[in-house]
Amino acid sequence: MRNFREFGSTDRECRLALDEWQAQIERLRHLVEHADEFTPSAFVKNVDESMPELRRAAMATVIAVQILNGEKGGI
Repeated sequence: MRNFREFGSTDRECRLALDEWQAQIERLRHLVEHADEFTPSAFVKNVDESMPELRRAAMATVIAVQILNGEKGGI
């Protein structure tokens, strides 16, 4: 687990989490753009396999933003 204690570190962690989330979304977008190259069952399998990482990246971003907002006196 990453350390969110230092303010500067939290900014970096938030940026890293957002970058990872965007990378996961881009992977999913690429998969969808090339959906016609897969059989329907292979496409669904690939999408299903990508979902856990996408969820983790999204949650990491949400958590990092919440911590950052707390440190900056936000809600």
